[in-house]
Amino acid sequence: MRTIMIVDDEVRQVKSLSAIIRRLRPTYRTLEATDVEMAWKLLEFEPIDAVLTDIRMPEEDGLTLVERVAAKKPHIRTIIISGYGQFDYAQKAIEHRVTEYLIKPIGLSDIERLLVKLEGLFKQDNRHQELSKERYWHEAIKGTLTEQQRQLMGRYAPSDGPGLVLVFEMSGTDGTDRMALLKERWAVEIVALGQCETFTDLAEHHIVSLVWLNSIIAAKPSEMVMKISRALERVRADGFEDISVGVSCVRAHFHMDVIVSYGEAVLALRHRFYASEDTVFWRSDVQPFMEKVSPSAKEITEPLVSAIKADERSRALQLVNSFFQVREASPYPEPGLIRDEIGLMVWQLLHGLKSLLPADSDEWEHGRLRKKFNRYRDYQELRLRFKELVLQLLELARKTNLDKNGLLILRCQNYLQQHYMDDVSLESVAAMFHFNSSYFSNLFKQRTGINFTEYLLNLRINKAKLMLEQSDDKIASISLRTGFKTAAYFNKMFKRETGISPKAFRQMNGSGAAK
Repeated sequence: MRTIMIVDDEVRQVKSLSAIIRRLRPTYRTLEATDVEMAWKLLEFEPIDAVLTDIRMPEEDGLTLVERVAAKKPHIRTIIISGYGQFDYAQKAIEHRVTEYLIKPIGLSDIERLLVKLEGLFKQDNRHQELSKERYWHEAIKGTLTEQQRQLMGRYAPSDGPGLVLVFEMSGTDGTDRMALLKERWAVEIVALGQCETFTDLAEHHIVSLVWLNSIIAAKPSEMVMKISRALERVRADGFEDISVGVSCVRAHFHMDVIVSYGEAVLALRHRFYASEDTVFWRSDVQPFMEKVSPSAKEITEPLVSAIKADERSRALQLVNSFFQVREASPYPEPGLIRDEIGLMVWQLLHGLKSLLPADSDEWEHGRLRKKFNRYRDYQELRLRFKELVLQLLELARKTNLDKNGLLILRCQNYLQQHYMDDVSLESVAAMFHFNSSYFSNLFKQRTGINFTEYLLNLRINKAKLMLEQSDDKIASISLRTGFKTAAYFNKMFKRETGISPKAFRQMNGSGAAK
């Protein structure tokens, strides 16, 4: 409902204009004032959209009122009505952004034309106001408000009371039209809970809803959770079944904690990565993500390459499952880290299995595969697609024209990957695979480009490097666990292969304390 105030010292003129406006626009409300002081009091306490004022009035004139409105309430539209058409009045009116300058006598058509013009301006003002509010809250949740903007919080925030943030995400089509429909649908549901400001964050493809809760509902957390859940169920049932929502904790002085609440809602929503079948994620139910993935890509890929080359399907899938282990409760690893580790594994697999891949196929180009994996939205889909990739590579390995001896050497390498810490020798491995030790030695070097002893030493040194990087275990313990009989021999061979001692390597690369 729009409110128009009419100001004129002639009471009959005020009453007449008021009656005409209400007859032409029955939904409009009119207020009446007979001098500037009375008009200003109404402006201080009433939500007024436009002021129609005469110029010539006792004491203060209409131009004084227009000037004060322009200075202190610039959102209100002003119209001057005068029996005088002098240019100086019109010039001053323009200076104070007057919407219309009407000359008495005013006819019915003049009033109709004025109302049509005002309605167009009101719509324009509404759009600007919505854009301004949306821009304001977008900057508020990102923490980019200036000090001057922060002082406007009282104007933009419905109240200084309890509230929370909901962040919506669509897994289907997220065009702006559909997002606008979701905003409208949610606005209908949230009325029962309190007041809200809902806007689109196009950069993140999210809809953000800031909700100032009814104090009675905020005081009953279980009832609040139930009402929000049911409201979201109704929205989903009304054509938005693909939405997921993160919900922050309730904050007592919400408008002071908007940034924190927004971060909580986003954190909650990101847990969809691990529970894609769920739709509502409450910050109170989740924990912050871990900043480490265990086991890491580094630990998985080398033995995985070996298993694929040896066509050992069960071993390869066991390694895949060890990385994509079932994660039933938070804290989970940060989703971005999971994606980075998968990207690294894909690159290492392509590099390690280069001889198996078709040279002229774009299907196995790293950048293409990396983009493909980045499109997958959740943990289970990534697990499934990575497993499919490994199965494809196993099939390529199976079809590769390897002779019997070559396949046996690959299986020997895989055996060493699993038993490097044991007391193995060329003779024992040769016997295990039914080779004469001398023949086996020559065959191994022919197939791998390196003799057996050097291969085993390199394998043990690489495993030791991983342990030095990722643990604070004693160096003597690491030497035994990687197959070296004494720490002294380990130190000697490590330095020969790397140029530095194990202790120096740990100081340069490790996360644990040198021992």
